[in-house]
Amino acid sequence: MRPAVAHAVMALAVCCLGESRREWSLAMQIEFETAVAEGKALPFAIGCLAAAGREMLTREEGRFVLTSYALALCLMIPMAALQIGCAVLGLPYLYAGQGGLRGALLEGGTQEALLRGVYQAAVPSLSLLLLLLGLGHLRIAWAMLERDWSRVRRAGMLTLAAAATLIIFMGTLFLDSRQAILQAAVLAIELATLSVVTRWHAQLFRAAVAEDSGS
Repeated sequence: MRPAVAHAVMALAVCCLGESRREWSLAMQIEFETAVAEGKALPFAIGCLAAAGREMLTREEGRFVLTSYALALCLMIPMAALQIGCAVLGLPYLYAGQGGLRGALLEGGTQEALLRGVYQAAVPSLSLLLLLLGLGHLRIAWAMLERDWSRVRRAGMLTLAAAATLIIFMGTLFLDSRQAILQAAVLAIELATLSVVTRWHAQLFRAAVAEDSGS
């Protein structure tokens, strides 16, 4: 088990260094093989990962990578997990007081008796929209980490459309859509942040091309 963990940590360290530090990563891998033979693979790999992390903080390219992964792991994936989980578990977070569909009815609304069947029939559609929102977040995160910005824009617009559809659908059914509006606002912030990340990547790419041309 320890050798497998050591190799995984070492692979992560090499990925953190990137192409611009290829010679350093090759040297670390050669030293890693020696550490494996001496039975010190895991401590050496952890040291390499720490060194790679410090190196990333000193370079703009490294800071860009760290920002991308932080955005994906700390915001997009948790949002996707929340929305997919709620779609599977019956939409608990969308409704006031965690009361499920009944909790979504606006207080004092007289429409409950008349539209109860409509509310129950709407649950699959609401769940599907939430599922699409969660999958959209995952797709955006994946495309961002692959630096496929055109796919990021397409996925972002489709996900935003799903969020708007969810809000409109809940509004027409007189459902409490405050949580859905909050999720749409978070998505809008994500997309605005991604536009900044996209411009940052473009600047890095232009700088790299200029550096290669100069050499």
